Amino acid sequence: MVLNINRQATVNAGADATICETAGTYTLSGAVASYATAYLWATSGTGTFDDATTLNPVYTPSVADITAGTVTLTITASSAAPCSDATDAMVLNINRQATVNAGADATICETAGSYTLAGAVASHATAYLWTTSGTGNFNNATTLNPVYTPSAADIAAGTVTLTITASSAAPCVSASDAMVLDISRQAVVNAGADASICEGSAYTVSGATATYYSSILWTSSGTGVLSDETTLTPTYTPAVGETGVITLTLTATSDAPCTDATDQMTITITPAATVSAGADATICETGSYTLAGSSVANAASVLWSTSGTGTFNNISALHPIYTPSAADITAGAVTLTITATPAAPCTAVSDAMVLNINRQATVNAGADATICETAGTYTISGATAAHATAYLWATSGTGTFDDATTLNPVYTPSVADITAGAVTLTITASSAAPCSDASDSLVLNINRQATVNAGADATICETAGSYTLAGAVASHATAYLWTTSGTGNFNNATTLNPVYTPSAADIAAGTVTLTITASSAAPCVSASDAMVLDISRQAVVNAGADASICEGSAYTVSGATASYYSSILWTSSGTGVLSDETTLTPTYTPAAGETGVITLTLTATSDAPCTDATDQMTITITPAATVSAGADATICETGSYTLAGSSVANAASVLWSTSGTGTFNNISALHPIYTPSAADITAGAVTLTITATPAAPCTAVSDAMVLNINRQATVNAGADATICETAGTYTISGATAAHATAYLWATSGTGTFDDATTLNPVYTPSVADITAGAVTLTITASSAAPCSDASDSLVLNINRQATVNAGADATICETAGSYTLAGVVFPPPPFTSGLPQVQVTSTMQPHSTRFTLQVLLILPPVP
Repeated sequence: MVLNINRQATVNAGADATICETAGTYTLSGAVASYATAYLWATSGTGTFDDATTLNPVYTPSVADITAGTVTLTITASSAAPCSDATDAMVLNINRQATVNAGADATICETAGSYTLAGAVASHATAYLWTTSGTGNFNNATTLNPVYTPSAADIAAGTVTLTITASSAAPCVSASDAMVLDISRQAVVNAGADASICEGSAYTVSGATATYYSSILWTSSGTGVLSDETTLTPTYTPAVGETGVITLTLTATSDAPCTDATDQMTITITPAATVSAGADATICETGSYTLAGSSVANAASVLWSTSGTGTFNNISALHPIYTPSAADITAGAVTLTITATPAAPCTAVSDAMVLNINRQATVNAGADATICETAGTYTISGATAAHATAYLWATSGTGTFDDATTLNPVYTPSVADITAGAVTLTITASSAAPCSDASDSLVLNINRQATVNAGADATICETAGSYTLAGAVASHATAYLWTTSGTGNFNNATTLNPVYTPSAADIAAGTVTLTITASSAAPCVSASDAMVLDISRQAVVNAGADASICEGSAYTVSGATASYYSSILWTSSGTGVLSDETTLTPTYTPAAGETGVITLTLTATSDAPCTDATDQMTITITPAATVSAGADATICETGSYTLAGSSVANAASVLWSTSGTGTFNNISALHPIYTPSAADITAGAVTLTITATPAAPCTAVSDAMVLNINRQATVNAGADATICETAGTYTISGATAAHATAYLWATSGTGTFDDATTLNPVYTPSVADITAGAVTLTITASSAAPCSDASDSLVLNINRQATVNAGADATICETAGSYTLAGVVFPPPPFTSGLPQVQVTSTMQPHSTRFTLQVLLILPPVP
């Protein structure tokens, strides 16, 4: 039985404390008390206790408490009557948690020099500190809105992360936030050195450079044509007659927010010299010639030369006097050439005039002759002349000449001439002006003269091979003989209508004179006539060698040639654009997506009657390769990854590479298997890149995908344990895990966990668990997909607690001497052998006549 003596309650609220507003709650674990029958906490603020009647409740400050920054918490401990209550208080300080925002991401140009972090905001901070992922610097890293100056390395990297950390008053933790500062590069251009060209020449830029640009464009101040203006090597073709200084401007577009960059170069177009030797002229062999008709422009000097051996009085004068030599006079003509030398870079130009040197005519009518009247005519075959431009026969009779203007005409005597029996025939030979005429006579009995006509002049193409002289006619001839001024040949020069085959020299000269001579019966002389056969050259073309380009590229023809043409024109079988098609160097720009074989045809127009000439070359357009590494993917560290999503087109081969140290089963396969290395798994991700190599001349292309590698969760439930049923709960303190995203405990029994989703929860066995004497507790750790979950178990043994009842309190008289403890009740025997033992002890309270008797039941062990 028990004699109760009530004690006076004492209480201590614990030391003052400070928490951060983010703690949310404060556990009053420092409060202690003794002899209290009840507790009641109160607050000076408006917060709440989870249970204000416990010694160590949890206090949740209100918004007003947090705003005030402090609150007083008072505990009252009740004493058993008749003792009085006890109180104590502690002050709970609530510090504010700093917040910070670094501001939005931004982009600057490298030329900006620095960036002011004006967008950063913060609250409740005691200090600030900015840091950079690069190597730039802040003007003051401890202010909220400093100025950041990127380093050269930051600019080269193109991006830098700037992080601000705001310190809170303890025990609050620091707060951080970051923003990304992208740094665009400023385009830089150099248009190259200035240049000089001659009027009529084109100029292709060389030496131009550009960096950090998204596109380039050339423009011109001139009136000519600028081609390939989006490349570093454009070509400027001046307009007809364009001279002076032309400015070419190169503009490179920068990525925003950088500005465009420009540079200029000049092309000085020097006027081309022009020169004229003057019109052809004619002099008599007895004189000299002043070159008064010559002219020149844009030349620094002139120089005369001759194809003969005559002399100039001053070869450097614009209008010198030329005196022909004997050889010049014999040749009958000389070419006088004037050469004008212009300013560089123009080259010298020349022009020539022909100075014809007419000979002084001389004439001899020939010996007197007699012809038969039956001849009908007389060919004056004995007449000779030199250097005559024309002849004119006159008769003393009334007969007629077939052509009194030829040296050897046919004279037809009249009846009066025949009756007279003789006629004087006088020839006058005209000299080419300015020479004078000459005359001579013969006495002639005139027989009939044969006549002949070589036919009309004609034109053939060199490809005709030969020409049939079908137009030649003759009369009174006993024989024919054709001759040529060239070196060709007749199939039979003694027929009236032979076939003439021009020689290579005839073709090169472009013309040949064919003369027929008809023989008359004696004593008549032969008669001759000539026709001019002009020979046109056949155009010849070569389109050049076939070529190959990659899809999307343009091709400029080189190596094409043409000769003997009046014009040329290129045509295309493709759907693209053909430019400069009237030159030997056109450019073909394929249409979007155009591939395969494109035929370019070069047609050269010949002078009539020659036909046009054509030749072709082909451009093979090889399809450009395309490649995709596939979508990004995620695997578990325990597996490998088959790159089944990759694709490729128009490639001869592929090659895989990794940013990590894992391995491919075949780096040349389109869908290889990649096995991550330990370093890859630790890094958590790896970039896999596929490079496709197409057929020449196309270049390789690449694409990449990111392979994320999630860790496999592992878990250990801890060692098996044993508790007494009176413990009420069991705290699982030995459980460990790695790489888990979540936890979930389960029981084989019917007990409960305080929080089954924590690693070390508290388990409360159910009555059924205690009755069973053991329960299995299993923890499952979730892995990030696609990894599988991991599980482990422990056995919790629950031993039963012995119970005993000493019986009701009792009072005895001191004279009773003893007391029999008949009310002791034992528990039902859980044992199979042995008997329980009872030990009884007594305690007398000070100054009391009452004893406390304690009965200790000792049970035998359970086997």
